[in-house]
Amino acid sequence: MENSKGIEDGYSEECRDFYLAALRLCSFKLEKISNETVKKLHELKTKYCFGQKEARRSNEPKTPEKSNPAEEIRRFNSAQNFSETPKFRLPLSSNFPPEMPPVACLKGLIGNCSKPFEKQLTESDVKSNQCRLSLNKIDVQNAVNPLLKEEDDPNEGIPVKVYDSNGKEYPMTSITWCSKIHVLKEGWINFCNDHGLIAYQDFVTLWVFRNIKTGGLCFVITSRRLQVFEAIKRRKLI
Repeated sequence: MENSKGIEDGYSEECRDFYLAALRLCSFKLEKISNETVKKLHELKTKYCFGQKEARRSNEPKTPEKSNPAEEIRRFNSAQNFSETPKFRLPLSSNFPPEMPPVACLKGLIGNCSKPFEKQLTESDVKSNQCRLSLNKIDVQNAVNPLLKEEDDPNEGIPVKVYDSNGKEYPMTSITWCSKIHVLKEGWINFCNDHGLIAYQDFVTLWVFRNIKTGGLCFVITSRRLQVFEAIKRRKLI
């Protein structure tokens, strides 16, 4: 009788149950309910709300995963047989270079290798009448000195091969003047002219390594240009 009445009125049994439940809820403010009833109502509410959220999540279109630059660099270095992305940055330009020189033609030739270090070029580094690349004493101690052999004498000058990012070779001499000024000279002027280097704006990144086949001391130098027009101080990384 009750079901037929619901059908005659145009309402399904399910809708009538919802209406009766709504009326019942409205009447709760006029009467006291037991703790057990409160608990059951809370469980039903939690179950219903959770089910609605899960349904909405399942219907939402999935957002495509964002590319991870660090992962892309790691994959590139892995394909080139370079080491993984470093966990440090250079203190001057905040650049994140690979730990190994990113020069494809040197693959298989790099033996013991220093970590990269950086130099902001100065006017004396690029002037034609002075043209030599001066190196910071701490960088030389950390990167160059550990790779020297007993017969290498920095005060007399050490013949080195310097490579640019394309693998072009520049013979130079690594020498220490007056036991405190460390420079790369001679072939540096050709390197400077070929790459059009500018004081202050150009930052060079250097790696030092031993050639596996020849045993010779080598450098790799790459450059990047920033909108900087004055010397910036070296700063320690936090």
